[in-house]
Amino acid sequence: MSSPEDIVMGEEREEGSQPQEPFTLEENIQQLNAIDKSTVQLMSHTATALGALTTPASSDDSNPSASVESAAQKEAFRQATDTFLSTLHSIDVRMKRQILALEEAGIVNLSSGPRQGHNPGIKPSLKPNGVGAIGNLDVGWLNSRGTKVERDMELELWKRARELLEKDGKNIKKE
Repeated sequence: MSSPEDIVMGEEREEGSQPQEPFTLEENIQQLNAIDKSTVQLMSHTATALGALTTPASSDDSNPSASVESAAQKEAFRQATDTFLSTLHSIDVRMKRQILALEEAGIVNLSSGPRQGHNPGIKPSLKPNGVGAIGNLDVGWLNSRGTKVERDMELELWKRARELLEKDGKNIKKE
């Protein structure tokens, strides 16, 4: 499914034409609404495909129309699955567009490295990205290089071992 804003591959833009303006907030909301409606259509296409796979309640082997119904069921299933797949592809493309728009607006950052293209001079942010990285530093990697936790755990284990030995030593002396 194409939208009016789609550019057909192979079409040349006019010399000196302005680059495509980013979508407005209203246009993005309309596109998300259309994606939502297409998702509902997916369920309808699934129901149609499953309905085509069910066998009629009264099926006689002697009935010559059963083979005609079978061919019609196969065709209905094929059409429903084709429509399902094209709708799913359309949703996938439009969702990717929305994600790219969110990235361009600086709302989300899903790339592990700087994105090449629009602004190659972007500096890494010092805000956490939600997966343990701050800027170019991975906090998990830094924490795994420290030995403080290991030393504290070892000290705790030695204290427990000493307490157990002292407790056992007192029990041995009493006997």
